[in-house]
Amino acid sequence: MMETKPPYRVVVWGPGIVGTALIREILKKDELELVGVLAYSPSKDGRDAGELVGMRSAGVTATTDQEMIVGLDADVVLFCPNVSTPCDLDAEATNMICRLLEAGKNVVTPIGYWYPAYQGQAYVDKLEAACHKGGTSIHSTGVNPGWLNERIVVGLTGACTSISSIKVQEFNNNAKIESLDMMQAIGYGLPEGSKPWIENVGDRGYGETVALTCHLLGVTIDRIKSEKSYIIAPRDYELKALTVPKGTIAGLVYKYIAIVDNKPFFTLEEIWYIDPATCPEPIEGDNGDFYSITIEGAPVSVRAKFELMASAVDNLRFREGDNTLPAYYATAVPLIQAIPIVCGAEAGIVYPYTFAHFVPDLRDFTSPLISA
Repeated sequence: MMETKPPYRVVVWGPGIVGTALIREILKKDELELVGVLAYSPSKDGRDAGELVGMRSAGVTATTDQEMIVGLDADVVLFCPNVSTPCDLDAEATNMICRLLEAGKNVVTPIGYWYPAYQGQAYVDKLEAACHKGGTSIHSTGVNPGWLNERIVVGLTGACTSISSIKVQEFNNNAKIESLDMMQAIGYGLPEGSKPWIENVGDRGYGETVALTCHLLGVTIDRIKSEKSYIIAPRDYELKALTVPKGTIAGLVYKYIAIVDNKPFFTLEEIWYIDPATCPEPIEGDNGDFYSITIEGAPVSVRAKFELMASAVDNLRFREGDNTLPAYYATAVPLIQAIPIVCGAEAGIVYPYTFAHFVPDLRDFTSPLISA
């Protein structure tokens, strides 16, 4: 009879929107044991983690004591502070991640560190040193950056022996977002000409995911350029989170373009809006949230479009009693799926790999399955 393996001991760092989704899914899985929750709000300190997310008692209380979490016996920390958290070389979050890694805890996070080489060798060296000291690994993922480009797009190139261009578009209808902080961070309601903080976060995250995807495809980029524009409200909009007055920011269009051999090779477009009538391209699907991928290649080109839903069969965006956007669950689930990988990997930074996909020269194909 096969011996039952012990569950992975998991910490959720930051029970915000994504952290809440993580806790809910972890409590449903026997192979995962929630052993700690690090909260930032004093109102969450001492509360049962299960009750905190509207579920049964988990027998684990949230704490604001970071030192207690550092000293906890755990296999992995799902590190999910606010998305605006700085992630540069000497940032508080980077230093804390290194402490966790040095303390023997693997880390999976959606806030940064997707492709540390994009930030320079010192960045890589700092993370690698912490991993080797603690015998641990770090991996970053989510829905985008993460699953969308580094797994789906890369996988779709499996039908191509050559590629001239790739275009990925993410359409998000933000009208139903209830978080005031999130809507203000995106820039809704700000005067025309303002620079929302999402620009800096976007440059970090989307730049890295484009660079990493090209790296996985074996393509050397010349540079990544960005183009940013904003949708201006033609009228007043009364939304759940705030009012968007006429003449203020009512959406954004961000483009991140990897230039290869002086030509656009990989383009990622983020299109966020509150009114389909103001969107620069036609909106598809009842929810207005969807992804479009176009790969121009040979002998096959690929066009794919898909939505994230609570139920495709029942055409539901939300399940009863749960207003969590599907995109937040699609951020959380890849983190959970990465747990056995980071816990079993050799010490260091772990990057996503697909079984087989396009590379310019098959002799350069990289995979953990290739030993020589």
